[in-house]
Amino acid sequence: MSDSIAGVLQMNEKASPVEGFVREAGWYAPYDYWLTLWGLYELDAYALALLGDVKDKVLLDCGCGPGHTSVMLAKRGAIVTAFDTADGQLDTARRLAKANGVNVTFLCKPFEELDFPDESFDVVFGTFVLHHVDLPKASRQLARVLKPGGKAVFIENSALNPLLMAARSKVCGRFGVPQYSDDHEHPLTRRDIATLQSVFPGACTIHFPSFLFFRLLDFYVFKKRWSRMTALLRHCDQLAGSIPIVRRYGYLQIVELDKGAGRA
Repeated sequence: MSDSIAGVLQMNEKASPVEGFVREAGWYAPYDYWLTLWGLYELDAYALALLGDVKDKVLLDCGCGPGHTSVMLAKRGAIVTAFDTADGQLDTARRLAKANGVNVTFLCKPFEELDFPDESFDVVFGTFVLHHVDLPKASRQLARVLKPGGKAVFIENSALNPLLMAARSKVCGRFGVPQYSDDHEHPLTRRDIATLQSVFPGACTIHFPSFLFFRLLDFYVFKKRWSRMTALLRHCDQLAGSIPIVRRYGYLQIVELDKGAGRA
């Protein structure tokens, strides 16, 4: 478990005001299961390692949700501005920041309409946000507000596996299998990656640090009913993910974007 989310969860457990509202907001208990199952704590640690030391860096957290990552980054010394389009999530985020004694500027705005001055941020971070937005517009805004020499890192889902995409479109929402997505989002496709590469030429790197495939059966179908099945599916993912060419067909990826010092 990375100290990014895990550290914030630990803070929540130690600070009773935080524990109360986190549980009230319905975030803590339900999501810890899938964060663990999907390996997002480890993925988060990998992404944050790409960011490097954020102390005294001016940082933008995109699609911040209830603010857990925003608060963690602020506690690491970053000067954090965070935005989301959900007012309710932002209210939770503000309370989380206050309970943890950090200053974070939370704003309600869409990614495609950022009104920050050019070259405002040293670092940009986001989790599951790029696949919700108009990517051509958002990527241009991202390049505009990022300082030369700055870096952006995003944890995203991937559309590279045709089996997963077929299951997503044909199975989810039917046969008793829940559907958590809507028509306004889609995992990042090859075309989406090409869009990012066009805005950040030669500076867009896609990482596949882990492999998520078989565990999705546990999440959508078995729902952790049988511990042996959970362990078996986890082992299958680990085994398949040990093969580099296979790992890129998992459901999760990390997008790293660097803005060269000479680029405006």
